[in-house]
Amino acid sequence: MTITLLKPYKGNTWELELDDSGELQFLHVQIVTRFQLCTGMELTPEQWQTVQESELSRKAYQHACYLLDRRGYSYMEMFRKLEPKYPEQVCYAVTDRLASLGLINDQAYAEQTAHYYVEVKHFGLHRARQEMRRRGLLDSHITQALEPYARQLEENLQALVAGKYAACFADPRDRKQIEKGKAALVRRGYGFGEINRAVAWYQEQLEEE
Repeated sequence: MTITLLKPYKGNTWELELDDSGELQFLHVQIVTRFQLCTGMELTPEQWQTVQESELSRKAYQHACYLLDRRGYSYMEMFRKLEPKYPEQVCYAVTDRLASLGLINDQAYAEQTAHYYVEVKHFGLHRARQEMRRRGLLDSHITQALEPYARQLEENLQALVAGKYAACFADPRDRKQIEKGKAALVRRGYGFGEINRAVAWYQEQLEEE
């Protein structure tokens, strides 16, 4: 196959036409320069495939960098984000490159998300783990990231019981309201045992007052 047309199109994009297809192809100037493409150049099918794969990898990498400018990603989360648009091997190559450059770091990302779910969202351990798994993080990273928050989780639960859900637990005789409050805390990821202890603590505070 022969390149019958190659010229600038818009910005950093060049248009290219091959004699065997008649269809215009669009490549970034970086790809044109890397492969030293020019009008009249002969390419084998394998060479053209390499050019196309390089263009896809460049697009995928730029897309990934755009996403990372907005927020952090785990390795698997980034892979899942790229997979619908790019071939599997391109997704792995790009994600590996990001990890090698330190732009993706699962342990650091686990620490960021643990801070968010515990200190900002005030989720319990179960809900925090669930949300972190959804972001593609391994259990080993999740456990390590959540370990420093053991005391914080207890304090968060007490604050929720005495604050946001105080009305549910103010009257120990109102079983309906108490169960309603407990159900809300379960949805936030707290266990029944720790909820019962926090409620008992709060009601003891009320009695002392």
